[in-house]
Amino acid sequence: MKQNKGFTFIEILVVTTIIGILTMVGATNFKVANQKARDGKRQADLEQIRAALEFYRTDEGVYPSESNILENGIRSVSRDYTYMYPVPSDPTAGRQYYYYSDGIGYSLCAALEVGSGDECTAVGAYCGAECNYQVSNPD
Repeated sequence: MKQNKGFTFIEILVVTTIIGILTMVGATNFKVANQKARDGKRQADLEQIRAALEFYRTDEGVYPSESNILENGIRSVSRDYTYMYPVPSDPTAGRQYYYYSDGIGYSLCAALEVGSGDECTAVGAYCGAECNYQVSNPD
């Protein structure tokens, strides 16, 4: 009797299907892990900016009111001192952080990819439509 060596079509199909399912699950988990990592960076960036703003207010008595501090840096107006330059930017191209201040308080906003941060209600249109994480003072 002659024995055929090799795999049947059904065996190959089952193995291919299993590999495909495992690949899809792995790719999905990798994508979510990357999104969470970028969200962590966003939250850390806003905390660093918050610290620089608090140092600024300690020295100047008010928060910077210029909305362009995210592009130009946080610099003293009364003396030659820079609190933060460059200011961190969103890790995803095309996205940005938002800043608004009236001098007495401020709001920093970002759009997280996963989860739900605090709603950006204090600054309204200044945060953008997708903003779901906010750091502000006074809290």
